[in-house]
Amino acid sequence: MNATDPKSGAVSPLSLLKLIAYSCIGIFVFFIPISVGGKETIPLDHIVSWLRGDYAQMTEIYAILVVLAGGAYPFISGNWKASKTQTVLSIFKVLGVVTAAMAFFSVGPAFLFEKDMLPFLFSKLVVPVGLIVPIGAVFLAFLISYGLLEFAGVLLQPIMKPLFKTPREIGN
Repeated sequence: MNATDPKSGAVSPLSLLKLIAYSCIGIFVFFIPISVGGKETIPLDHIVSWLRGDYAQMTEIYAILVVLAGGAYPFISGNWKASKTQTVLSIFKVLGVVTAAMAFFSVGPAFLFEKDMLPFLFSKLVVPVGLIVPIGAVFLAFLISYGLLEFAGVLLQPIMKPLFKTPREIGN
């Protein structure tokens, strides 16, 4: 379904409704702080905090599975041998899997389990990022896929072209 009528160039009411409604959802989730339980932050943070609070063990299991999948993928797909860079990065991913497993199962040298080492990295970095990225990606689609980004780009074009000295038209 086209968003515009090819003859008149008019925007369909349904497309306009989608632009407004879905963009409002995206803006709300990323940019509007709300207060829940005495904490004022954006809804995305509330969602992640709720998951980490009510489903703490499940979020850790999810995070370790994501790390495991990320470490295994280059070897399953064969990308690890595409270049020297990919080989080195794949080795680092395997080391990341080992490190995450050590943190998850609490095994390894004692110095790694001081409060500012593996426990901190796993609970304050791996788990939140492992949740924020996929949940945020869902809501980011509301900002990108329904036209808000392009709309803002068209509105800001007169400012951005002279500021960054971009070409007047693409392809010329």
